Amino acid sequence: MDRRSFITGLAAGTAALAHTGLAQASTSEAFSKKTRPVDTMNRIGGWTNGSVEVIDIKGVRIGEGRPKLIAPTTSKTEADLIATVKKFADMPALNVIEVRIDYLGKIDPKDYARITRDAYAAAGDKVVLVTLRNGTDGGPFIADDEWYGCVYEAVLTEGRADIVDLELFRDRAMIDRLVKLARKQGVKVIISDHEFNFTPDEDEIIRRLMLEEQAGADILKIAVMAHSPEDALAVMSATAKMRHYHSARPMLTMAMGRAGVLTRITGEGFGSDMTFASVGGKASAPGQIPAEDCLRVLETLHKAMNP
Repeated sequence: MDRRSFITGLAAGTAALAHTGLAQASTSEAFSKKTRPVDTMNRIGGWTNGSVEVIDIKGVRIGEGRPKLIAPTTSKTEADLIATVKKFADMPALNVIEVRIDYLGKIDPKDYARITRDAYAAAGDKVVLVTLRNGTDGGPFIADDEWYGCVYEAVLTEGRADIVDLELFRDRAMIDRLVKLARKQGVKVIISDHEFNFTPDEDEIIRRLMLEEQAGADILKIAVMAHSPEDALAVMSATAKMRHYHSARPMLTMAMGRAGVLTRITGEGFGSDMTFASVGGKASAPGQIPAEDCLRVLETLHKAMNP
């Protein structure tokens, strides 16, 4: 075979491979026959599962292994809150105790700070997350920005917490100030967003999570209300895309309600590193699974995904 014939034949063969999709190292998705390129050598960023900046608090590594299990308090009195925290501290299934100080009602910020110190002592080796949830985001009352900021300043300077939860759609200057104060005190920050009526579309979920990272969050959080399987899928898809393409921060994402239950247990596969569970039938949001049941499912999935 002369050189011209060889080159012509080689070009024809290459064209044939390109036509079948093999030259692109691609796969065919059965439903649509759409070809998707696959980087089999993992040399190009964005084609792998994404990396996580693991946060280690009291030996709990958030962003590594199975999602870490959080139980929220719903106590309306100080005495019941401390008793509940002590109970949670003795539960091996739990990794994090969320101290919901908003359930105590609107009291003096210094009293909140004192109560968080007592709750922290009662929590033992559990990670303590302190949250004041506003009425627009699922809390029992409306807290204006000035008072909200005063509460968290008191908690950060006079109270105790390993993590605090700050809401995304607050006065940005206040959030910036609280994030800087938390850094100074060695406290990690969740910045969160909640939609109790609907599920935003996938792009909007991603936008909000990216805004949280820009605001200085160590952990990104969004919780939305699912009314259909498609809503739950939107949350899981947005979470996976954040992990693959946009952020290395640990995330806490979920869809609330019956249609969103699966989002609370499939985080290891999609990129959500924490999840909420209920204890004693007391849930702080719809769709929370009892802690022991949730742990069994999380462990089962973890073992299956990491044989």
